[in-house]
Amino acid sequence: MKHQSKILIIEDDPTTALLYSGSLRPFGYEIVVFYGIKPALETFKEEGYKSIDLIVTDLLLPDGTGIELIQEVRKSSSNIPIIVVSSAEDSQSIIDVMKENVQDYCIKPIATKELVKKIEYHLSKQEMDYQKTIFEKEKIISLEKLLDWYSFKNRSMAMGEFDTQELHKNLFHILRASLSQGAGFGILVQIIDIIKGMTKTESGDYILQKEVLSILEENASYAKKVLDTFSEIENIIFDRVTSEVIGTKSFLEEFQIIVTSLHPLLKIKNQRIQLGNLEERFSEKTKLNWNRELFGKVFSELLVNAMKFSPESSAIFIMFQSDSEYLSVSIVNSVAGDLKMGVGIPNEYLDLVFEPFFRLTKNLYEKHESLDFGIGLSLVRETIQKFGGTVVVKNINDHLGEVVLPKVEFKVTLPYSSSEK
Repeated sequence: MKHQSKILIIEDDPTTALLYSGSLRPFGYEIVVFYGIKPALETFKEEGYKSIDLIVTDLLLPDGTGIELIQEVRKSSSNIPIIVVSSAEDSQSIIDVMKENVQDYCIKPIATKELVKKIEYHLSKQEMDYQKTIFEKEKIISLEKLLDWYSFKNRSMAMGEFDTQELHKNLFHILRASLSQGAGFGILVQIIDIIKGMTKTESGDYILQKEVLSILEENASYAKKVLDTFSEIENIIFDRVTSEVIGTKSFLEEFQIIVTSLHPLLKIKNQRIQLGNLEERFSEKTKLNWNRELFGKVFSELLVNAMKFSPESSAIFIMFQSDSEYLSVSIVNSVAGDLKMGVGIPNEYLDLVFEPFFRLTKNLYEKHESLDFGIGLSLVRETIQKFGGTVVVKNINDHLGEVVLPKVEFKVTLPYSSSEK
């Protein structure tokens, strides 16, 4: 018999509580509602929260705050998903709540459909351990830096003042402010503190141990990669990139060179790249605007990203399509089950994966020597948009075999440079 999930709702507004309950019960959930913290704490004081599968709580309640409730719940259970739904939208309030190890924060009013979707998602991930890891703490740090960006962007859109150039400049500012917080940079800061505690020579010089030097060099190298990518994004934002016109036939040849250069990385997980049929209509008469170096990095990033997230011994498919106006390149891969992401990218994250400092899962860059700082896909988006194209990601179902297989598709679409198609 299928387990009936039990959801605890704490909401001081009876109408809102009734709305949530009415939306969730048709899905077979057992709903328990309280209109304040004290009755909820008193009810579960003896038995704890073992019978609860998920908690939805407001932040501002008549007899306390949602944070107080969360702290009490976390004393006895670290893996119950908690969703905060509140009208508080200032950065500090959100940061304070996220630091208490909650799984989601929604700003009122939230559509009941959206709430149901979030509840279904977090219940499906219930087997995961929600205890804080180093990665979770890094996400909070990233969140602190991202909140101003999201707030600025959403405010501009709401006021009808969506100025792309201003948004890009704001992004540039956030990039600069966040560099000291990412993988590599944080380690470098810690290493400096370690060095300060080491033995000194008579002249006051530090005696640096081999192991520390090795860690220092490794993280400095990674930090340099991040800085280089940061500089490239800056150049794109401020129009410091050159472009040239290239025939689509030459484009496909260049693409094959990129694929060949990545063959050593395929050995890490015994993977293969399978190129789709190269359309015969591609010729030197059909032109694209591009930049060899940037496009090389863009497609390398997308392919390495597919390698990192794909299962062992899997295939990564590349398909080319064209019409009278555009050339499209699709990179399709499965998602490794050990990443605990489900069968693809969660729908609520499809747009976020291109945002700076957003990461879907733990550090993966070590073996593939790629950036795991959350700006690789930002570079992809900025580059493609600069050249008049688009890049989107979606979950798809592969019907080619006997069994339908869920996969992820990154699709880059580029416009032709002239009317001669």
